[in-house]
Amino acid sequence: MFDDSQERIDSSFKFLLLSRGARSVALVFVSLAFSLYLNALGYSLIFIGLAFLVIVAFNMFVSLFLGMMGDRIGYSRALIISELFSLAGTAGLFFSSSIYVILVSATLAGISGTAGGIRGAFSPGMTAFIASNWPDEIERVLKLARVNVVASLSSIIGGLLLYTHGYLVPYFGYIGTFRFLFLISFICLLVSTISLLFLRERRRPKKTTKIMKVESASYLWRIIVPNSVNGAAIGIAIPLLPLWFHLRYGISVSAVGEAFTFSYAATALGSYISGRYLNSKKVSAIFISSVARLFQGLFLILMAISPFVFLAVGIYVLRSMVAGIGAPMRSAISVRGIGSEDYGTASSVQAIATRGSQMTSGLSGYLMDFYNSLPLFVGGIIQISGTVVYYRLIRNWELRKVAGRPEK
Repeated sequence: MFDDSQERIDSSFKFLLLSRGARSVALVFVSLAFSLYLNALGYSLIFIGLAFLVIVAFNMFVSLFLGMMGDRIGYSRALIISELFSLAGTAGLFFSSSIYVILVSATLAGISGTAGGIRGAFSPGMTAFIASNWPDEIERVLKLARVNVVASLSSIIGGLLLYTHGYLVPYFGYIGTFRFLFLISFICLLVSTISLLFLRERRRPKKTTKIMKVESASYLWRIIVPNSVNGAAIGIAIPLLPLWFHLRYGISVSAVGEAFTFSYAATALGSYISGRYLNSKKVSAIFISSVARLFQGLFLILMAISPFVFLAVGIYVLRSMVAGIGAPMRSAISVRGIGSEDYGTASSVQAIATRGSQMTSGLSGYLMDFYNSLPLFVGGIIQISGTVVYYRLIRNWELRKVAGRPEK
């Protein structure tokens, strides 16, 4: 899998795009369907929220392990191992409707509950893989934007899978339709896993530390702190969002899938705009990504107070486009001050901090049980506050680099 030829590395990028596309179809559907599936099986909002908490807790440690392993065995191999977990999880969701099997399978699949347009783009080692193979930040953002565009466009298919639920019920039954669609997700993840076998990656510097260099760690905390705040917001607001649409406005499962399908198209458009028009040394990546995150929080609050379903869907579509604009730049910023031998570990530490903070999903069910729109309102406020922290920490680092001052 290691290859010193940049031409062959560039050529293998199409297999990463194929993998992220197939993965997005699968995991977006599963993430959208999971809370609706448990609700259909008769489980309470509080139970569903706590189920997400268990899933997030397990995947924190998987992310850390695979990231650290990636620095030693290769990021493409870490990607493959991660995909095998998801493959096993979707197989379990198809084979059994036992709650014990469901919870174990969802945990293995890494269903974090975040059913956004770039849900399938990232897994342990993905950002590190791109950072290692394309050292120039402009090229990195371009590659990340392309991954996000493909993932978002493929997410449309994941949303359409949920949309077909109502049409398939006469053939498979209400619960059986979910399980049939989980089988489709399994097949997509199998395609993703096979595609990853064809990746090529640059030989990296030999790992010289057990964990990471001091320089990398000093930058890492600037990413972890604001991302943890943002993760807490996401954990509260997003995991039960499909179920929120279903209960708040009384729309069908298929209608929920239709709403998210539009949002995924918007995410793809946002990522395309980011890579095509905003990816320049003349544009401040931290400013654009911070403004994008600020509006994501504002839009959550507006959704919470929206009296009409068409208005809430429209706001969510706008939020998804804004998220698509900011995501490639944030991913590039996350490894900007990290040493090349620490990409995997740093990315995984970031992931474990973010996913750890998303354990607030356990609170989401309680808040929604108390008042339907409360998770969105609380999540929006927290996300806005995290934006301020994010901009100040990264901008201060940039100013220190320009001035030639050491880190504090």
